[in-house]
Amino acid sequence: MPCLNTAVGAKVKLLKPAEVRAALCDAALSPIGDKNELQKRLAIHLKAKGGGGGGGDAEAKEGDSGKGKEDSNEALMEVIMAHAGEHTYILSLSGRMVAATSSKAELRKAYLMVSAKVHPDKNPGSQIATKAFQVLVEAFERLANPEKFENDDDEDDDGKPAKKRQKTERVVRGNQNCFETSIQCPKCRDAWKTNDLGLEPGAYNFLMLGIKQYICGGCFTKFGCMTAIHKCPHCRKTFEYDPDDYHRQITCGNDRCKKPFGFHMHKVSERRETEVRQEVKEENEVLAKKRAQQKRRNARADNRVEAAGGGDEEAQVKEQLFRLLLVDNCPRCGFEVERGREADMKEGAEEHLKTCDDKKAIAAYKKKVAEEKEREKRKEKAVETQEDVMAFKTWEHNGRQVGQLWMLSESTIRKECSKLGLSTDGNKPQLIRVLGARIRDQERKMITMGSETGHVSHDITPIHKVDEEDLPSNMEGMEREELQCVAASYGIDFDDKADVKMDLVKKLERARLKGSGLMMITDEVEKKKKKKKAGGKKRKNDSDSESDSDFNPDDD
Repeated sequence: MPCLNTAVGAKVKLLKPAEVRAALCDAALSPIGDKNELQKRLAIHLKAKGGGGGGGDAEAKEGDSGKGKEDSNEALMEVIMAHAGEHTYILSLSGRMVAATSSKAELRKAYLMVSAKVHPDKNPGSQIATKAFQVLVEAFERLANPEKFENDDDEDDDGKPAKKRQKTERVVRGNQNCFETSIQCPKCRDAWKTNDLGLEPGAYNFLMLGIKQYICGGCFTKFGCMTAIHKCPHCRKTFEYDPDDYHRQITCGNDRCKKPFGFHMHKVSERRETEVRQEVKEENEVLAKKRAQQKRRNARADNRVEAAGGGDEEAQVKEQLFRLLLVDNCPRCGFEVERGREADMKEGAEEHLKTCDDKKAIAAYKKKVAEEKEREKRKEKAVETQEDVMAFKTWEHNGRQVGQLWMLSESTIRKECSKLGLSTDGNKPQLIRVLGARIRDQERKMITMGSETGHVSHDITPIHKVDEEDLPSNMEGMEREELQCVAASYGIDFDDKADVKMDLVKKLERARLKGSGLMMITDEVEKKKKKKKAGGKKRKNDSDSESDSDFNPDDD
């Protein structure tokens, strides 16, 4: 057996332990053990494959690299399939050792590392890629969201909703080893405390569940659990938090702190929970409308830039604003005109633009502007992620109603499609149509074949049976794409290109009134049949039976 003193062993010693584990995962070998064990295992593997020969044709090695990668991915998939059900082991194949108490952020990192190797899109010719990926997804979901996989009591479904349809899930648990953890504003870093802000204690629940955002008492910044700064109650260091961690006992992930902890759950009445859910639903409707409007504005702005020949017009506009002293800095190099008389300042700005050709200063200013834009994008991305999570959590707490898929963001819809192995191509209405059809099909199978352990139930109540509070508050004021999303959520057929807003509104109203409309039509038909049979008799007694002019069922 070769030792670490071989040529291969010397190369392995240069790798960091995390890199050694990653290499072992690529080779479908166990990444578990101390540093020496891992190095020796990798050295033996590379020696067996001829990695220590030191010679060979470089071109041949390059040609075989693709095949070697495919073989290692295939071997990794086989290991995943062989250990199906061992969730921590499967995620640890990433080289990052995880446990049942690891935070969702740590679990997600491990999941993404393994997913990059076994995803079906990365292995188009593999026969087991889809199955291995499904096993990986199940391992991540079961560790990150254990409460979703508890056995639910079977319920009878006669096709008719109860008078009070159960749409929400209330979780009741103890607070053993749970803390009301320290939360700080992401901007001013002031501590966020419900008592200081005059908030109800349950506000901590709503924030940590990800269904509501709150305002900082110091700088008035609005933030949620995904953008806030969280600190471990034991070591007082920051950690990444995810709303799915709220009902779990986790560790903060810092090297020297291994103590598990949970999050305190305040008692909140069911009535108050219902009120908050309704408030958040209305906020999500406004958010969906705002995003649709922003999407249209961005499209118009892109069209204007394209019509003007790219970014030339924007540069000219900025230079003109600098000449007029409406902006302080030169748009090329960042030069700032000295303060003085307005006429002198304008003249100085004009003279500077004529001679502004310092390539070094221009490059440095462009870099600075690019960095500022990147920071702004990261902030916007964080806010957008917070809004997406809030909408998704609200959807979950409202019973995962398929009819409310339209309130989720397009990126969230794509993620849900990916989880179920569906195509992620197409616009938002098309994705909702495919996702809704798959969920309805699964729920029908559950009704006919019985419940299944690990199955996450959804509410597939059709539009004519849902409560008024579940529907959009103002369909006439919605955009065409929003109406398409609502129609797709309830499985209503429509023409993507031909149907305008009014057509979509009529189809939604017709589907909503489906039950009562059919009853009215049936009653009218029966009345006409009876009238036809007794037509002669009615004519003879017209003066007696039709004398009441205030009631005539045949009047249109």
